[in-house]
Formats: sequence, C-alpha cells, structure tokens
Amino acid sequence: MSLIDDYQLLEISTTASEQEAKTAFRRLARRYHPDKNPDKDTTELFQRLQAAYENVTNAIRQGAQVNDWKPFTFTKENTQSSAAKNRYTHFSSATDKEQEAFIKERQRAYEAMKRNNAHHDKVRDDAIKAARNTLNEKRVKALYEEAFKASKDFNAHGYSDTDDTGRKEKHTDIPPYQSFMDDEGDYTQPTRPYHSEAVSQPIRLNAAKAAFRAATYIAFFAAGIYSTLYWQSSQQETAESKTATYITGLYPQFRVGINYTLADTPLYAEPDVSSAILQTIPTQSDLQSIKLQGNWLTVRYNGINGWVQAKNIGFGSVEQARQTGCFGQPGIAPQHGKLIGQADGNSRLRILNQLPEHSMLTFESYDGKAPFSIYLYRKQAYAANYIPRGSYRLVLETGSLYHHACNQFLFNDTTKVILDKVDFASTEQTLTLTP
Repeated sequence: MSLIDDYQLLEISTTASEQEAKTAFRRLARRYHPDKNPDKDTTELFQRLQAAYENVTNAIRQGAQVNDWKPFTFTKENTQSSAAKNRYTHFSSATDKEQEAFIKERQRAYEAMKRNNAHHDKVRDDAIKAARNTLNEKRVKALYEEAFKASKDFNAHGYSDTDDTGRKEKHTDIPPYQSFMDDEGDYTQPTRPYHSEAVSQPIRLNAAKAAFRAATYIAFFAAGIYSTLYWQSSQQETAESKTATYITGLYPQFRVGINYTLADTPLYAEPDVSSAILQTIPTQSDLQSIKLQGNWLTVRYNGINGWVQAKNIGFGSVEQARQTGCFGQPGIAPQHGKLIGQADGNSRLRILNQLPEHSMLTFESYDGKAPFSIYLYRKQAYAANYIPRGSYRLVLETGSLYHHACNQFLFNDTTKVILDKVDFASTEQTLTLTP
C-alpha cells in the first residue's frame, strides 16, 4: 500500500496533523477492534489500521509530502497539436464542463485502443492455433505412412517379402492420407476411410495392427510424461502449502527485534529495489530489525545498516526456527473456534474463556482417536457441539503469533494439562479457563 492509501484508510486528508491522525485511528480502532466484533473477524483490518497509522505518523513527523496524485492543469503546454492548442488556449481557467469533456474524449480514445489491442490479440491467437494444428497434422501423417510401410512386410512368420506360400508378395502404393483439418485449420472427423478400395483386406488388417501398436507406445509414453509432471506439481504444491505467503502489515508488533532471512536477501541503501545494493545477506542469517515502514524493514547486519524487503524476513531467530521446524511466514491466525483436525460427535462443551491471550485447547483421546484442537480468541466464550464420545486429556497451549505450518505458537509458548481422563457423552459440560 502507498502512503495515500494509508491516509484514505484512516479517513483523513493528506494535510492532516499528527493529532488528527491519532484521533482518527482511535475512533477506527474502537470500531474495528476484534473484541468489539465477536461475530465478525476484523483482525486483519485492525492490523492494517495499525500499520497505516504508523506510516502516516512517520510521514507527518518527517515532513513528507504526498505527491502520489495531483489535479491536472489544462495549459498550452499540455496540448499536443495546433488544433488542440487553439481549442484549449484558455484551459488554465477551464470550467468543470470543459474538463469533463476533455476526460470523456480521452476515455473514448482509451476504449478504441483497447478494442484494437483485443483484435490484435485475437489475430495472434488464431495464427498460433493454425501453426499448432499444421504441426500436429504433419506428425500424424508421418506416423500413418510409417505404420503402413511397416505393415506391408508383416505376415504370420514375421516381417518378410514373401507370403505364407513362399511367393513374392505384391505391394501396393501407400493409399492417400486424408487430413483431419478443415480450411480454417481446425480438426474435423474424416468423411472417407484412409485406405483406398484397391488395398486388399490382409494389408488393411496389418496396417491397423501396426497403427494400434504405435498408438499404444505413444499412449504409454505420454502417460509416463504426464505422471512425472503430475508428481512434480504435487510435490511443489505440498512444499508451497507448508509456507504461508507474505501479507502486508501483518504482525507489525513482532517485526522489531531478532529476525532471520528466508532466502538470499539484498541489503539496499534505500527502500527501493532500484537503489544500490550494499551486500547480499545469506539464507537463514540472523539480523537486527530496527523499524518497519510499509513493506520494508530497516535492519543491521554485520555492522551495516540498510533496507530489506519484509517478505524475505522470518519472525524470531533462525535457531528457534530450526528447533521448532517453523520456517517461513506464519500466515493469518485461525478464526475463533476453528477446529484443527477431525472431530465428528454430538457431545457439547461450553468453554468460558477468561484468558488474556489467544490459546489452543487440544483433545488427546485415550480411545485411540486422532487428536484435535480448538483455537480460542482471548476473553471470548465458545460452544463446541461436535466432540465425539470417549475419554480425553485436555491440554491448553497459550502464546503469541500462531504458525499455521507448525500448528503452534512461536513466542511465549506454554503448555499445561488442565483435565485428565475426562469423559464425554451425549450431554453438555462446562469448562472455565482462567489465567
């Protein structure tokens, strides 16, 4: 997001003072705080408000000027042709109607340009399609001729120039090949058989066998290629699913401090990819994060200060990531009451949650069932109506910054057993969680 987007998110003008920004942030924070919206998840919006307030406050304090947009001034220098100059000579004092007419004219020109581009794209796609169909036609024709030639020398004893009686077999020419494409380059069904009526029945049968054998080889080869590509794509999807993507403005409260690099990360002199690169920080290297500004972090590495892109930086130290196996971005926290795992039952549990931080309540079965967990927001009650009948041990895990791939909290993680060998049946029970 740009700075102008932050101003718009806080619903203030770009000339607002720091006190006005603070007042607007407090008003919006009270409206969109997660505790004020139990029936709606406003966590992401609230975090974006925090990031926007910090960026706007920094800009005001540093005396930054917002130049992302400015009104267009109709002057002689803005016109291109002599006719346009005559028409807009006095546009320095143009009226709203004249400005609106100019905008409509530019819009019509833009629409015409879009139509021309769409036409050019269609012509290009048609040309590519025709070229591909022609190439496929040549390949099929070559395969047909090869199969027919191979079938001429095939009999019950194998490939030979003689028939079963020892006589020299008379060969016929290759029957004409019929194209599968129409005049427009698209494939169609054939209107007549491949083979001429002059071809004898044994030759047609042998040609069919050879063609079937060649088609079978090609089919198996294509199936092998497809299986390999599918396996590679599934492996890539599995690897990608373990790491959540970077989200702008997420968890700014954990950005300052010790972090680590997720990949080889350039250290820029300014928060701009076109600026000079001071050095490249290797993968999984600890660095000191000083300040977050939009999608950039000011950091210190080996005694050098610079800027890095926040999407390449993980939370906490690399030693902690190796111990927990939690690499990459943590992702957005689960919704209140989200079931992590599988649970299919009809027992009911009312949870009166008074904990001051987010937590996760895990049910470990004594009956051999797979464990499952319930994610709870701080100081919010919840009713679970799907607990299967059986005996369980209830484990409470609390902390901050939940990591999706690891299913645990990264910081301040504490775990304790709150109930052991508790039985659930088709009745309602109540559990109170206190600090």
